[in-house]
Order: sequence, then C-alpha cells, then structure tokens
Amino acid sequence: VTESSANFIEGLVMDAKQKGATFCQEYRREGNLIWPLLLDHVRPDMRIAWEEPFGPVLPVIRINSVEEGIHHCNASNFGLQGCVFTRDINKAILISDAMETGTVQINSAPARGPDHFPFQGLKDSGIGSQGITNSINMMTKIKSTVINLPSPSYTMG
Repeated sequence: VTESSANFIEGLVMDAKQKGATFCQEYRREGNLIWPLLLDHVRPDMRIAWEEPFGPVLPVIRINSVEEGIHHCNASNFGLQGCVFTRDINKAILISDAMETGTVQINSAPARGPDHFPFQGLKDSGIGSQGITNSINMMTKIKSTVINLPSPSYTMG
C-alpha cells in the first residue's frame, strides 16, 4: 500500500470521526499499514459513505425503513452490487427491483457469480458486463465471410 493510499483511507476515517462516526475499536496505523476498522453511526454526509476506501474499513449506516435504505442506495453514484437480507423473498424481490445496481445479492454478501452469470455495474461502477462469455462477446467482433463458388453441375445418373 502506498503512502498516498494510506493517507486517503485515513482522510476518509478522520472525516467520519469529526462528523460523529464512532470507532468500534481503536484506530491503528503504522506507516502505510492500517488495521481493520469498523465505523458505526456513519451518515450520508460523510465522505466514507460515498467514496470507496479500498482499505480495511467497514462503514455502517443505520437506516429506519426500507424506503430510506433504497433512497440511500440509489443516491449513490455507484451501482455495482447491493445486498438485501430478509426472510421474506417476495419483499426481497420488490426491494431488488427498486435498487439501481447491476446485481443484487439476496441473503449474501457481495460476490461474483459463476462465469456464466454476468458481473455488471451501473452508474459510475462500469458500463457493460463481465464474465467469460460476456467478455468474449464484448471484446471480439463477429464477422461473416461468404465464399460464392460456381454452382456445380449435378447430373443424375
């Protein structure tokens, strides 16, 4: 990890702390090494809520309703994956339909599916799909070449 990357992560963490987020354990950094940190009471006005740290920091945003959760999800500039945890599969499908993400994992953490299952993003998370079949189709150009030969003479006999 570069010093600039560690400084970026620390900037996100300190912004959250100054705005009221709480550390669930002691914040530790030695040089460019940052220990895993769980941040509770993160709010949408904190940078950590919208900027991916690419480091061992997990922000927790508490919501009071499904509608509020969908609102926060869709307010993001990103849309790679979202997750819904519930015992009610019908509710999960309705929430999934309302989420502006390329993939919604129901009762699981974000993960890439099998290669035949496309990995796709919306908004600033990317355009298009990934996966072996999708990648081949996106990165190749299909071209047809037709060879017209003189018609053979067929005789019956």
